[in-house]
Amino acid sequence: MRVLVTGGAGRLGSEVVKLIASRGDSAVAFDLPQASWETVKDVPGVDLFPGDVTDKRQVSEALKGVDAVIHLAALLPPRSEVNRDLTMMVNVEGTSNIVEAIGSTGAPLVFASSVATYGITAPEETTIGESHPLHVNDRYSESKIEAERLIVDSGVDHVTLRIAPIAVADLVELPETIPYRGDQRVELIYVEDAARALLSAMNESEAKGKTFNIAGGPTWQMTGAEYIEKFYDALGVEVEPRFSEEYTAVDWYDTSQGLFLGYQRLNFNGFLEMLMVLGEQLGLR
Repeated sequence: MRVLVTGGAGRLGSEVVKLIASRGDSAVAFDLPQASWETVKDVPGVDLFPGDVTDKRQVSEALKGVDAVIHLAALLPPRSEVNRDLTMMVNVEGTSNIVEAIGSTGAPLVFASSVATYGITAPEETTIGESHPLHVNDRYSESKIEAERLIVDSGVDHVTLRIAPIAVADLVELPETIPYRGDQRVELIYVEDAARALLSAMNESEAKGKTFNIAGGPTWQMTGAEYIEKFYDALGVEVEPRFSEEYTAVDWYDTSQGLFLGYQRLNFNGFLEMLMVLGEQLGLR
């Protein structure tokens, strides 16, 4: 099988590309020419295709000979909030170009949407399921909601995954302001588990035409303050975080509908253990 991965040089995309190659399939990593290609450029079974999803010709060329498409390329916050026209061009028109090119090939599409499409759900007390109403909260969520609708209306063979914020076991610089409140419910997902979800959605016939929440699961459900404290404590780094004063579009999610995808491999304690090992390797602990 040959799979096109848009955004294939990014944080999540590179994990998807490497996972495809590790399973004996071939991947086409499609990303901007100026992207950081270091993590995928020497991976056997991976072809690099520098390009832009807003360019129809490049998209059509990249799709030649592929059996499936995993569409990750998008303008993300905070950059997505600077210029609405650019965000809609990349996230919506870019998706339209992918869908149009797929139309002539019949290749199935796995679309990486976001839990941001639910908007601000902080006042609610239950976990957020896929049937929850969508709500435009910012330019990013607006673009993802529109892209989801575009894909459904197109009639292409697809699966949509609304993915929670991604967690990586790395020495992540503390942002000036944490993008959620300290007392807010948050749930992230380990990057490799998110990659597994995307590949599983591509391969499972039961997923066809459906939408799933993709998040870490119950062990990852905590407050923003708890997450930041445990993350940096595991690394061995003292921090003084400043949290957002406003609720943002992250919460706890009901992932029961997509459990058959089998992607929730790493619980939160396992993630902390990885951070502890890294902290020791870096001489922080």
